[in-house]
Amino acid sequence: VVDATPPTVVFVHAESVGHETIQVTLQLDEPGTLWCAAAELDSSTMVAHCKESYVQDMQPDTTYAYCYYESFIKGGVSAGTVFRADVHLAFHDYDIEVNAIWQADQMASQVLEHENPYKIYCFAEDDWKIQADGAADNSINYYTPAGPNRVSLPDVITLVDAIAVQTTLDESPPSFTLLRIHDPTAHDSTITVTFSLNEAGTAYCRATRADAAEASGHLTINRILSASWSAAVSAAGVTTILEMTRLANLDPSLASSEDETALFDDQHQYHVYCWARDSAVNSLGYARTNHMLQSYVDTLIVSPTAPAGGTTT
Repeated sequence: VVDATPPTVVFVHAESVGHETIQVTLQLDEPGTLWCAAAELDSSTMVAHCKESYVQDMQPDTTYAYCYYESFIKGGVSAGTVFRADVHLAFHDYDIEVNAIWQADQMASQVLEHENPYKIYCFAEDDWKIQADGAADNSINYYTPAGPNRVSLPDVITLVDAIAVQTTLDESPPSFTLLRIHDPTAHDSTITVTFSLNEAGTAYCRATRADAAEASGHLTINRILSASWSAAVSAAGVTTILEMTRLANLDPSLASSEDETALFDDQHQYHVYCWARDSAVNSLGYARTNHMLQSYVDTLIVSPTAPAGGTTT
């Protein structure tokens, strides 16, 4: 019996699994092959790649038109853009990870941009030609199929809409773009920190007397967090003020010593240590935060308007 119908692609799941990788989970209703590729959104300023509205099914010859859907999705071996799965079992999950995007002229490729949205296009064909040609017995009227059955562009677009926009993850720790300790002589009981980050996030700070034993070495991140002084910024470049009035912002009944909750001492020098985490989320909207490293916290600020680290002495 001749198989003249293209395979049906079943969408299962899609998410970004890294700052350069998007994973799509699909099924086929029969054995075949799946391929996927990334395309830029129409709003993208990147002109070298296929955009969603550029993908077409009229002209496969790149001499006349780019982004023919089948060749674009199948990718190129030399360009490192072949992302495929050989499907041997119907209605079984197969994962395809896409980590690069092919140029429209098929001359080169680039890794996916970090924190960048993409549309994911997937193509499928069945194993009908392989199965038919490899059959143990054929009818005397048998003729070899011209090729496998392939999905159409409208089928591909339906799947694109189901996958929706996928954005690569943020996996870089935040950094301070401003970290200034106000003149300590302006107030006798408050240490004021003004800061901004290169992305949305929360900063935590702790002050320690310069003559305290712990001020002679680096202050661990856990020690900074235990002070419970923090402030958040909603976006890159937003400036926020954090005011500290004591070593730790704790309920006195929970403090390890009275010194932790006592007001700052007059006429004493304090070192200030700050650390931050960003507000990054995964593809499902759940927190997937990135944190400053201890080495960054240990580095002196040097310039408040271009901080090299999170420590001031």
